Amino acid sequence: MKTLAPVLVLALVLISGCVYEVPVTADHTIPIDPAVLGLWQEASDAAAANKEPNLDEQLLALKYSDTEYLIRYPSGKNAMYFRGYPVKVGDSVFVQVQLLGANGQPVKDSDRKYHVVAYQLADGVLELKTLNTDLVPGTLTSSAELVKAIQANLANPELFKDPGKFRKVAKE
Repeated sequence: MKTLAPVLVLALVLISGCVYEVPVTADHTIPIDPAVLGLWQEASDAAAANKEPNLDEQLLALKYSDTEYLIRYPSGKNAMYFRGYPVKVGDSVFVQVQLLGANGQPVKDSDRKYHVVAYQLADGVLELKTLNTDLVPGTLTSSAELVKAIQANLANPELFKDPGKFRKVAKE
């Protein structure tokens, strides 16, 4: 599975609450994936049943630097803003996301928790999944413990869960 989910990371992170006090790493040296940049619309089965898209269910992934994303999800008055960057565990690359602000305000440093997301981009659909806290507990207190727990479960297909699907919004 290709991983690096800056865009959809936000949606899954907030919905599922897979929060970590520590990052996988503070280093951000892996280049971002330009394929995930842009405006994305929710593409779930429920969203497909509606004729009109819910414009609040949009995810925006922007390039902040060569190694970092700036992510907004959702759109509208409840928008949250995240910093995301690719991280490597073993041979796998994921996206680490950190909340920066919500409701037009920055969050306190103590509220800037971390999330780990995997993504797959196929047939124009971006699927994001969050780290499964049943396998990698949110109570870990060091980056080394977090990395070790992820490494121990890399072969487990349940390592990431709660998929969210998005389609890129066509440019007008």
